[in-house]
Amino acid sequence: MPRHATESPKPDEVIACGLILRRPTRSGPVWLLLRARKHREWGFPKGHQDRGETMLATALRECAEECGIGLVAVDGPPLELHYALPSGRQKRTIYFPALTSTADVTLSHEHVSAKWFDADAVSKHLPHPNIRALFRASLHAIG
Repeated sequence: MPRHATESPKPDEVIACGLILRRPTRSGPVWLLLRARKHREWGFPKGHQDRGETMLATALRECAEECGIGLVAVDGPPLELHYALPSGRQKRTIYFPALTSTADVTLSHEHVSAKWFDADAVSKHLPHPNIRALFRASLHAIG
């Protein structure tokens, strides 16, 4: 279960938080993926936690900074990924399923593109098995 307090990460742990952002459309729900400038991989809006910041506050701030969407409603339990970075440090990423009616995206300098995808396309564009599994879990969590 994620820590919702403002506790600091362990010395060997990197914490990032983000949103699995969903928008209803006439043809069904779509999810926002951003393509990172650095790695050229598609992913959900996320970023590193600032000192003293809650995980949810981090996720909301990062979404606003990375894609310009600040009006969201969290609509499911948080989901976590844990994995080792090439440096050997542990990374813990917490994602909050969220809903928005905002379609327009304003990209930050960290990304080269953004697109709203249906669930099948999201699964095809996510680059790693662990994040694909987390996305599938989010679908079950929201019903």
